[in-house]
Formats: sequence, C-alpha cells, structure tokens
Amino acid sequence: MKDYTVDKIRNIAIIGHGSSGKTSLTSAFLFNSKVTSRFTKVEKGNTVTDYDPDEIERNISINSAACFLEWNGHKVNIVD
Repeated sequence: MKDYTVDKIRNIAIIGHGSSGKTSLTSAFLFNSKVTSRFTKVEKGNTVTDYDPDEIERNISINSAACFLEWNGHKVNIVD
C-alpha cells in the first residue's frame, strides 16, 4: 500500500436517514474512482459495503463498513 502524508488523507462518514442512498453514493464513489469495475446496487445485493448475509437479504446496511479510494493524489477513507 502506498504511504500518504497527512495533508493527502481525507476521511468521510456517509450518514443519513434509512434508504436515503448512502450505500449507493459510496458505490458511485468507488466506481468513479475505478476501485470497482461496475456500478453495484443495493437491490442486486452486490455492493462492496453491504456484505453481511442479513444486509443482502434485507437490502439495508446494518453494520458500518470502511473502504478507501485514491482521488487526485489523495487517499479518501469512507465509512458507510
């Protein structure tokens, strides 16, 4: 893994009401930064951050999930 200086690290927490699109927004970030090769969808049960069987079955996030991406020389840590 690449080392980043403190000024090149960003931390983001995605928060909001239930079914407001938090996981979809995270999926869009990951897709647009080329972390994933396809845009994943909650309805299809194939998102990176909803991996627990209960989350997939219910189409909701139960647990917080962390992921990261690189964007314009910055490391962006995301909590969904």
